[in-house]
Amino acid sequence: MKCKCIRVLMITLATMIALTGSVLMAQQDKMILDSSKVSKKKGRSVVTFPHYQHIEAGLDCKACHHVYQNGKNVLDESQLEEGNPDIRCSKCHSAKLRLNLQQAFHDQCIGCHVRYQKEKKKTGPRYCGECHIRK
Repeated sequence: MKCKCIRVLMITLATMIALTGSVLMAQQDKMILDSSKVSKKKGRSVVTFPHYQHIEAGLDCKACHHVYQNGKNVLDESQLEEGNPDIRCSKCHSAKLRLNLQQAFHDQCIGCHVRYQKEKKKTGPRYCGECHIRK
């Protein structure tokens, strides 16, 4: 009887890890954000983005990732897989749009960090040199 309970527990645990791990590990721990690939302007250095740190902080995927239709975020989170070109920010935020890639990153990242600061919560960088670190 004891052996059967342990086996059921192990199968349950393995299933939970398999189901949650694929979503939580959809991206690398640290990602390089380089807008120079879509912009011809020479700008600041690339940004190393700590993706997993944001997940550990309890942020919902849709807090950052979005596909808006009629003012509503209709993103299908199952599309958030590493390497999927359809979910890259640059897919929609190009130099030709009203909100280009650089503006999108700045509005999304800095905007969220400023909001957290106003709410007196632990937050991330809000100034250029804190993300664009010179070598």
